[in-house]
Amino acid sequence: MRTTLTRTSRAALAVGLLIVVCYLFVDRPVAEAALGLRDTAWHALAKGLSQVANHLFFNVLVAAGLIAGAVDGLTNGLTDRSRKLLYLCLTVASAMLIGDVFKEFFGRARPPLLFTKGVYGFFPLAGDDMHSSFPSGHTLRIFSSMTALGFILPRLRVPALVLAATVGVSRVLALRHYPSDVLFGALIGVTAAVWAWRVLHPESARPLVNRKRNLPK
Repeated sequence: MRTTLTRTSRAALAVGLLIVVCYLFVDRPVAEAALGLRDTAWHALAKGLSQVANHLFFNVLVAAGLIAGAVDGLTNGLTDRSRKLLYLCLTVASAMLIGDVFKEFFGRARPPLLFTKGVYGFFPLAGDDMHSSFPSGHTLRIFSSMTALGFILPRLRVPALVLAATVGVSRVLALRHYPSDVLFGALIGVTAAVWAWRVLHPESARPLVNRKRNLPK
């Protein structure tokens, strides 16, 4: 677990520096380029693709999954199936909760405010949807779920993460987020999935040599 914390700290530092660079030099030019696509098929496609990680859709899925996993666990004991379902749902739920706290705290103005009022930056505790851009909720939802799915079904890890990255990009093209919002959302989603997996499967973090020593003779 200590190794996981160290790697997470390093990843957070690297992503944090990248977020600062994006905020200063990348976010506004990319948002302006996305604005130029507003009346094209690319913008419509991005808005449609974003619905893959719709907030209400994920709320329903997580609630249904938690109930199904709990009922299965109470009825049949904590089987591998119920553990995996609960892991997936708890991962997404925790990522969403953490993301909502950060959204409220940072109060970052969404791209439309830049184009209509020239407003750019952070307004802590602003408390409205137009000041809840950082992090991207759609991105953290899709990255937490797809990263968790990759742990459960390793053969799907690459396509799952490709889908997650595509949804993240779509949020920028849909003019709802800046690139740095997407980066922060991805960091939260991946971290939630990795930490939950390591907590629930501590043996997976042990060095291979240690696992061999613990095998029954």
